[in-house]
Amino acid sequence: MTTLTNPVSRRTALAGLGAGGLGVALAATTRQASAQDAAADMAGHPLVGTWIVDPEPDNPANVPSLVTYSSDGIVIDPVAGFAGSWEPTGPRTAVFTLSGIPGDGSGGYIAIRGPVEVEEATDMTNGPYTVTIVGADGTVQATVEGTGRATRLPAESGEPGMPLAGFPTWTPATPEAATPTT
Repeated sequence: MTTLTNPVSRRTALAGLGAGGLGVALAATTRQASAQDAAADMAGHPLVGTWIVDPEPDNPANVPSLVTYSSDGIVIDPVAGFAGSWEPTGPRTAVFTLSGIPGDGSGGYIAIRGPVEVEEATDMTNGPYTVTIVGADGTVQATVEGTGRATRLPAESGEPGMPLAGFPTWTPATPEAATPTT
């Protein structure tokens, strides 16, 4: 930031902007208005909300996740510790990208991407996605394709003793037997 030693009037400062500076200021205002319009469109999109996600519906041992799509283009999977972005591609469709860092200290990252379509009749999604594992050096180590299913997490009045509607069941993995160390 430049500090002026002489007092400058507002009129002089604006005149000093010139056509180029004024153009930049107008462009910034236009971008802000466009971003606000996009946010308004996203707020009404049927994907906004929290979803119970089953990334492998045919695998009874698969653990579901909870994914939240916000009205400002953020997508979060707190179960996996992933975050990302999404944007609408149509009235009931969107694309998303989630990314996370492996917790095993191996470096690199995991990227999950895919299209989403919210079915009007069921308020569910079914669709393909890809998982790409990238090493710390930027090389792709693996790519996996899958088809997942998601159900909107309903808001409920707090019925005691009732499971959440739409939450899938699964068979937890059996822990590996401990190996004696002596």
